[in-house]
Amino acid sequence: MVRPFLTTQWKNVVLVNYRVPPELLLPHVPPGSELDTPDDDPSLHLLSLVALEFADMRVRGIPIPTARNFPEINLRFYVRRGPMRAVVFLREFVPTRLVVLGARLLYNQPYYLARITHHTHRDGGRVRVDTTFEHRRHRGIIRIDARDEPFIPPEDSQEHFLKEHYWGFDRDRAGRSFRYRVTHPVWRIYPIEDAEVTISPGALLGGEWQSVAWEKALHSIVWAEGSEAAVYPAEPLDAGEM
Repeated sequence: MVRPFLTTQWKNVVLVNYRVPPELLLPHVPPGSELDTPDDDPSLHLLSLVALEFADMRVRGIPIPTARNFPEINLRFYVRRGPMRAVVFLREFVPTRLVVLGARLLYNQPYYLARITHHTHRDGGRVRVDTTFEHRRHRGIIRIDARDEPFIPPEDSQEHFLKEHYWGFDRDRAGRSFRYRVTHPVWRIYPIEDAEVTISPGALLGGEWQSVAWEKALHSIVWAEGSEAAVYPAEPLDAGEM
C-alpha cells in the first residue's frame, strides 16, 4: 500500500468563489484535462480564493519543527479527466519559507511567501473567522460570520462540488502532467450570515486577471469545517485507469 507523502489537519477551509471567463483558465489546464463545472450549471466556471489552516503537518510521517502549524491562502480552479475531478493551483501563499522551498522543489507548486493570519472565534451559537493577508504591496482580509450549526450539504449541491475534490493536477517543469491523490472525510459547512472580502485575486495573479471586476464576479462563499487529510505521492496523470 502506498503511504501518504503528507498528512495534516486542514481546518476552517473558507472558499470565496468567483465566476470567471473560461478563456482565462484554459491556458492553465494540464494537457489531457478539461475545465470542470458544477453538475447543475455547466456554464459556471469558478476560481476559488481559499483560506485555511494546516495543523500537525508531517512529511513521510516526520514532523517538521518549523513547518507544522501555519495558515495558507491559495487560488485554484477546477478540471477533470475522465471520472477524476481535480483542482489546479494558480498561486499558494504561506508565511513559512521552508514550506515554500519544499513545495516548489518536490511538487513544482507555485508557492510564495506572505504574511497571513487565520483565526476562528466562537461565542455562544455564533462562529467567526478572521483572515489577514499581505503579499508585497497587496493587503486584504476575509471576515466571515456564521451560525455554529455545521451540516453536510447534498452531494448534488455546488457546495459539495467546491469542497470535495480528491485529486490535484499540475505540470512539472518539463510540461508533463502529473496527479496526486488527496483523502479526507466529507466536510460539514457552516451557514454563513455575513461576510467581507477585500483580498483581490486580480492583484495576486496580475496580467489579464486584473481586467475582472472581482466584486461583481463574486458567486458564493463556503466555509467548511475541515478534518484530517492525506496527500499521496505524485504520479504521471495518465497512470492507471482514467
